[in-house]
Amino acid sequence: MERINFAGNSSVPVVNQENVVVEQKITGKPHNGKVLAAIQSNLSDIPFFAGGTCAKLINEGYTGYLIRTSNDEKNGSKSIFQNVLNNNQENLNISKVLGFNDVFDLFYRQHEMNGISLVELRGRLIYIFRLLKVDTVITFNPSSENEENPDRWVTGQAVEEACFMSGNKHHYPEHEEAGLKPHTVNERYYIVAQPGQPFNRIVDIGATVEQKIDSIRECKSQGEGTIGSMLRKRLAKEGKRLPILGKNDRTANREYIRHFIIDADIQIGKEYGLKYAEKFYYVDRRKPEEKIKIEEYIQKNAVNL
Repeated sequence: MERINFAGNSSVPVVNQENVVVEQKITGKPHNGKVLAAIQSNLSDIPFFAGGTCAKLINEGYTGYLIRTSNDEKNGSKSIFQNVLNNNQENLNISKVLGFNDVFDLFYRQHEMNGISLVELRGRLIYIFRLLKVDTVITFNPSSENEENPDRWVTGQAVEEACFMSGNKHHYPEHEEAGLKPHTVNERYYIVAQPGQPFNRIVDIGATVEQKIDSIRECKSQGEGTIGSMLRKRLAKEGKRLPILGKNDRTANREYIRHFIIDADIQIGKEYGLKYAEKFYYVDRRKPEEKIKIEEYIQKNAVNL
């Protein structure tokens, strides 16, 4: 599959980054009854870029589902088969840490997703969106530049198309025979994974940063979750120690993640008066702009018969 340059024709344009909304923690369960689907290409994507936001939304009432499109076969130091097995278990652990209700693994071969059928992937996602009645998705921005990982932009493109098409009854009409009704996914958080990618929303993750750290700590096969303990042991052999790494492996791993892996979240937060934050390009199709304009025009100009 050839990569498409979306510049100028995507529904996700480059934005003026001065017009940024800060989304903060909401008390209670305002999202009760709503469904969140977080779609990642590799198991570390959601923990690194959106773990705090996923936990926040689920804590506020969403029922969450984690969808992974690749099999992570190349992430790890073992054989391909062992990597698949280890990453699969770690993905389940990540889902539990962040509060997801269930996991869907699609198992496409890692870093080869630009060679798969986009129509097939889109169709599988449409089925899942209708089955779960998804309201909100978190995934990669399909129009982002500077992304080297083909799994990410293929996943983002398929998700965007599935969000739109799942509401059209003429796509896969056989679904209705199985009791699955058309269901449009209107609310989307597109991850900012590379410098220069557009964003218009900052999410305060101060209340859920510990869950984010614990989810990254589960990324053991890829190394990120165990770097702190490895560094602590290496320094001990050299007769040195870093006080922030504490006195045990768990503390070492968590504090390494806090100080060196999610330091970008700290920097983003400082810019907006928060302790920790994540960036997104947010799209809301619940109230199309043209309909809002029409209703406003009617209110101002309609007269009685």
